[in-house]
Amino acid sequence: MMTLFSCFLSLVLALTPSPTFDCDGVPLKVTIRNNLNGDFSVVTDLETVDPGAFVVLDWQDISLMLPVSLRKGEISFTDRKWLWSYQDKEQGLHEEHPRFAQLLPSGEIVEHQCKLPLTESA
Repeated sequence: MMTLFSCFLSLVLALTPSPTFDCDGVPLKVTIRNNLNGDFSVVTDLETVDPGAFVVLDWQDISLMLPVSLRKGEISFTDRKWLWSYQDKEQGLHEEHPRFAQLLPSGEIVEHQCKLPLTESA
């Protein structure tokens, strides 16, 4: 039964379109899902993130699944080693330039520069 559930979850996660950011010159694919009710619904509006949410980040050879970390003034996801965050810039959430950081074993924090890539207009 658990194997069937895992296969189903993998299929659902794989079939959902996700925004792609440019992080340190490398594409990073982001999928945020709500899971408060066990439905794994895709979040398309950051204002609707629920307490059961998680983010899936695919970057370089790394695939991360980080749980939501509810903090005042931001929507963030962290496992205390990696951080993906949309900070509130007093005018709303700053979705174009999220914070992506990594805590190294030495205690050093590496900030990866991320932004939505510019799209060419026709």
